[in-house]
Amino acid sequence: MTLLHLGTSSWSSRDWVGPFYPEGMKSVDFLPHYAQRYGTVEVDSTFYRIPSAAFCRKWVKDTPDHFRFAMKVTRSITHEKVLEGCEEEWGNYLMAVEELGSRLGFLLFQFGYFNRQSACPTLSSFLKRLETFRRICPDRHRYVVEIRNRNWLEPELFSALREMDFTLALVDQEWMPRPGVLWNRFGSDLLTSSVAYIRFLGERARIERVTKKWGETVLDRSAEMAEWVPILREMVSQNIPVFAFFNNHYAGHGPSSIALFRTFWEA
Repeated sequence: MTLLHLGTSSWSSRDWVGPFYPEGMKSVDFLPHYAQRYGTVEVDSTFYRIPSAAFCRKWVKDTPDHFRFAMKVTRSITHEKVLEGCEEEWGNYLMAVEELGSRLGFLLFQFGYFNRQSACPTLSSFLKRLETFRRICPDRHRYVVEIRNRNWLEPELFSALREMDFTLALVDQEWMPRPGVLWNRFGSDLLTSSVAYIRFLGERARIERVTKKWGETVLDRSAEMAEWVPILREMVSQNIPVFAFFNNHYAGHGPSSIALFRTFWEA
């Protein structure tokens, strides 16, 4: 059984027609084609709106049994209400995504940067909210937490997430610490659950100065792949399943970023 699972952040870009999808393919056929190549995907659209149950049922029909979806939690929960007073939204969200059944792999809470004027000006205030919200999170699901405050990546956070059985998302992003720095400092303490969850994000503003089309690589990420591969090899050597997702904004074209990673992984 493989422990390395690679996918992209979304499958719906029409810029992939030609480079990834066959010429002339209709968008309704994108997901079945994608699922022939990869076994997992991170769904970005659910950050903007709760998906319909009908959409989720269709996604089940379009994918094989082993396929897994990582669903971003809607921004009304993570950004607007920041986990407080959002029980109704959370219930509606769960009702929809649970239509995925066994294909529902992860629920990803992506939080923004918290400054002094925000709902959570300190790590302690954030963890207090998260611990309260955890009480309404069914244990049958796997949860992932991404934070964008680099100074919060400390044992206090790791310990709290481990206690809640939440996975810390490790991100490759311009303003967050490099993975080599974090791994050398904390090692496997970064793994707060039984799985590893990696997001290759890059920086939207930087890459959109180069392109706003997502059909080809425009940034060389070879140095980053050379840094990541030994870390992920060490995780896999410890029998830790690794799920890694590549955004178009990382290098210009998610599938090409996966191909680049694989060249380093298989070398």
